[in-house]
Amino acid sequence: MQILTIVLGVIVNIVIYLSFGSLLTRKKGGELQLGMSLVVGFFAYYSLFFVCCIPVMKMFRPLSLLTSIWVPVVAVIVLAALLLHGRAIGKAVVRAVEEIRQHPVLTLLLVLIVALQIVIVTTSYNFTLDASYYVAGVATNVETNMINVYDPFTGAWQDHFEMRYFFATYPVSDAVVCQLTGIPALIQTKSIMATVVILLTNLVYFMIAKLLFEGRNRESVWMLSFICLMNLLFITIYTPSLFLFTRTYEGKAIVGNLSVMTILYFFILLVKEKKPRMYWLLLFLVCFGSTTVSSTANMLIPAEVSMLFVPDIVFHKRFKELIPYAVCIMPGIILALAFVAYVKGYFVFYTYPVW
Repeated sequence: MQILTIVLGVIVNIVIYLSFGSLLTRKKGGELQLGMSLVVGFFAYYSLFFVCCIPVMKMFRPLSLLTSIWVPVVAVIVLAALLLHGRAIGKAVVRAVEEIRQHPVLTLLLVLIVALQIVIVTTSYNFTLDASYYVAGVATNVETNMINVYDPFTGAWQDHFEMRYFFATYPVSDAVVCQLTGIPALIQTKSIMATVVILLTNLVYFMIAKLLFEGRNRESVWMLSFICLMNLLFITIYTPSLFLFTRTYEGKAIVGNLSVMTILYFFILLVKEKKPRMYWLLLFLVCFGSTTVSSTANMLIPAEVSMLFVPDIVFHKRFKELIPYAVCIMPGIILALAFVAYVKGYFVFYTYPVW
């Protein structure tokens, strides 16, 4: 029964992300890119959830209110995607199935690589403080019907919001799902979302490989195999591999793997293709969405974007691109400065009315 719940949960997540992404990546009359739509849809989902969540949390309203707001929003977006892009999504799926039929051996190898990783992350035992905090935070929000008001470890009421977690609303989304469906917090976080993160991260790996090898499937699958091997053998506290395989459902693991690789993917696209405006907009969405997943993104994402784009802009003298570059790093910088101001005592968000 738990396995069925996990499978259905993963499928529902993929459908929702694809719906969000199709509305952003496909132009009228054009073909839909399944991979890009899924990944962009992930960050679009959590970006919009952030917009809905922050006011409800700031006004210390119950989690059930946020659930009643968020469910219709998602339903409308999924319905709109089906009405506007349903046929294009169907054609994209048919193309993907046809490609699978043409390369059965490579597809089998690809499935085995990803399946191995899913088994590892869903069956491994992680006893770190952070790991328990994420699961306990979701369970506490569900049981108290509030949002980050009670300490997940002690159950004690907190008189103010901890700014380190205030803007990282990704775990609150898990709480909404648990409250809506009755799925236990441990299953939602460590099984369903961990599987989703592994699937999307490997999808981005494969998309990057297809770009680098100009669409050649054999080389792309071998590159994915090599990346999997590297991640398995380089699990140390200094690599993102540790977070990918042992703390997959944590926000920082998503930022350190999925976000970082997605930004690299868009960097390659911007270097190789002639659609700068569209890709800059999608890159901004990835950067903003990452900050809503974990506060780690407030430092990591501006650093990565700067290291990739500034040398390229200066070397090729495309100084006009400094403007979209600055826009992309702005969410992280603003939230990082907000945290510094909170630590210095310039402001605080209380969990009770202050008149």
